[in-house]
Amino acid sequence: MESLYFLIPLFFVVLMIFPLSLRVKLALDVNKKQAIISIFLWKIKLITLKIYVKDNKLYLLTKRKKKEIEIKLSIKEIYFVESIGENLKDKTTLRKVNFYGKVGLDDAKNTAVATGSILIALKALFAYLKNYKPTCSMSANISPCYENSVFILCAYVSFTITIFDLLFSLLISLFSLRSKAYGKQSKLS
Repeated sequence: MESLYFLIPLFFVVLMIFPLSLRVKLALDVNKKQAIISIFLWKIKLITLKIYVKDNKLYLLTKRKKKEIEIKLSIKEIYFVESIGENLKDKTTLRKVNFYGKVGLDDAKNTAVATGSILIALKALFAYLKNYKPTCSMSANISPCYENSVFILCAYVSFTITIFDLLFSLLISLFSLRSKAYGKQSKLS
């Protein structure tokens, strides 16, 4: 019976070390001013959000309800998010980055130039990412649409991170935020 109690802490230790495999799918339609974001954890869909702009307001739509969101962040919150991003940047393992899209403008020449420009920008992004994450698999497939005006981009990003690294980054960000706040108070006193 005592050996079963040993399994509970062992489960949490394994969960802390085992990497989280997160997949993010993003579809962006510029003409309709909307985006769809899906987040998966170990092939289980966590959330799907539809975001769109109407009357210069940002709307967030889930399966259950529709919310209107105003985004206002203080300096402290922006610093906290940037600090988490800096701490997590080196701890994540980027697995895949795939872009798909369809571009169509009024003129065939403009469509070809826009498609080529987007592909060049994506290839430059891939070259930049390969310097930091050399094991990442990357691809881009942007096709021109000469019949009608359309601009749709889809991105698929897959990365892994351990829960320990995630919690550690949150703690480091909190401590650095507190130390900066404490440093400002001590200078003022």
